[in-house]
Amino acid sequence: AEIKHARLAMLASAGWPIAELLHKDIASSFHLPTLLASGDRVPSILNDGLSHGGFPAFWIATIAAASYIEFSEIAEENLSMKLNPAELGFDPLNLGGKTEEEQHYMQEAELFNGRLGMLAITGFAIQEWFLNSAVVDQIPIFFKPLNVAMEQLMNAQ
Repeated sequence: AEIKHARLAMLASAGWPIAELLHKDIASSFHLPTLLASGDRVPSILNDGLSHGGFPAFWIATIAAASYIEFSEIAEENLSMKLNPAELGFDPLNLGGKTEEEQHYMQEAELFNGRLGMLAITGFAIQEWFLNSAVVDQIPIFFKPLNVAMEQLMNAQ
């Protein structure tokens, strides 16, 4: 279960700043309303952003899809007997390693980076709640081009 959570956290920690940077442009190009919370923050429980927009249908669909995936795995086989529940046999680029030692190293690296992703996504939520501004605006040097970040940092004083 940890590896599944780790993979989700890695995706979320990459998606959070991307959503803050690109959501308005993507929504406006499709003539849709923006669903960011106040201050252009990603909707989360801490910033009351989950109450914006048509989220009930989204959450029902998300929970239904996740339930379907989990229940289909349970129906296929007994997961308690599976040694690695996250191994789905999908590695088209052969990144998992060829030897057993390489595979073990990659699994450990994935767990480490997943744990870091879990801390990052938790930090994003708490940071936005506490400082009441978007993560990409708090640390622009990590998320924006250098000239934009420097201009934003110089004008902040």
